[in-house]
Amino acid sequence: MIRGVRMIRYGFIRTKDEIKFLILTCMTYLPFPVSYDAIVDICTWCDDGFGYFELSEAFSELQDSKHVQKTETDGEEVFSITQKGRETADAFQNRLPYTVREAAELSALRVIRKIRRDAQVFVTTEQKDEKDFVVEMTMQDVFSVRMNVVSLQQAALLEQNFKKHAEEMYQQLLSTLTHNYEE
Repeated sequence: MIRGVRMIRYGFIRTKDEIKFLILTCMTYLPFPVSYDAIVDICTWCDDGFGYFELSEAFSELQDSKHVQKTETDGEEVFSITQKGRETADAFQNRLPYTVREAAELSALRVIRKIRRDAQVFVTTEQKDEKDFVVEMTMQDVFSVRMNVVSLQQAALLEQNFKKHAEEMYQQLLSTLTHNYEE
């Protein structure tokens, strides 16, 4: 509440138990452990009836009750649903409106695609000399490009653009390389 003004939230999920059921439902769609940020992304995309702090508190309680477990992979904390969490999600799934369950599945699939895509895009920058940098941009099993640039700022720009637009760059490069220039 800000100076007597109450925040109005629109959505179906409002109580802490409903938020917990939503988290568990979302996590049943995940084929591998994910970061907390991915959980937040999935769950907040499903419904507008709750905020970050309510989600965070509910998620913490799910860890304490062993419905969700935390592990570390490559130095990053990741989370997965336990068998106890799956059983709870199955038992109480009908407490969530159908539209929210459907949104949870779509949101989880969206995040899974993004995680898998990001895991296939690599960029490395190597400094050869004071004004000579080599940037190698790779989309695993698709293509790789090495480019020389003259500054770290150019290298950073290539890295940022490639990470965001690797598929588009591949299409443009393929189109350019397969163009019939003899016509």
